[in-house]
Amino acid sequence: MRFVFHQCVPLVGDLLVPASDLAEIDPDGYARAMAKYDDTPERQRLRNTAIPGTGRTWTEVVFLSPVHPHAIWRAWREVRGKDLPRVEFWAIPAADLPVRTVVLDRSVSAVGDPIDASEVAPFDAASFTTAIEVPAVNRVWLEEMARRGVSGAWFHGIPHVLAPGAVPLGNARVIGWEEPV
Repeated sequence: MRFVFHQCVPLVGDLLVPASDLAEIDPDGYARAMAKYDDTPERQRLRNTAIPGTGRTWTEVVFLSPVHPHAIWRAWREVRGKDLPRVEFWAIPAADLPVRTVVLDRSVSAVGDPIDASEVAPFDAASFTTAIEVPAVNRVWLEEMARRGVSGAWFHGIPHVLAPGAVPLGNARVIGWEEPV
């Protein structure tokens, strides 16, 4: 299986675009996308964080997950003992991603700090395989969230596939994360 995933959001057209591109085509969508970076100084600095290998900043790339959404849903159910509400995702063929797409696996730098070049690798669609289990660090995060009695940030500790520009959805299909792999 060679798909990456993005939670379904309202679209203008048939492309996923970076948050910064929304300023021109969907000002309200842009405002919503940028508002999520207002809560802490670290997240505020994310807006201008350069992504090595792309020539783009944090808000100039599309964030995609290399992990099948069902793996996250299943891990949460195992940890928490209950299902998450239905959420839909686009399953996007890896071959449809733009040139200079990279994988960010943040393990050296902290949120809001410059990204260490060692945390970024070129994305190779030909050898990519969708992960069907969450990484151990994500499972530990989910366990901490459950212990604290909160939910959200389900993708914490999961590498990001970062597309430098628009991602076409013509070959994508919509799935719910409760749907088995």
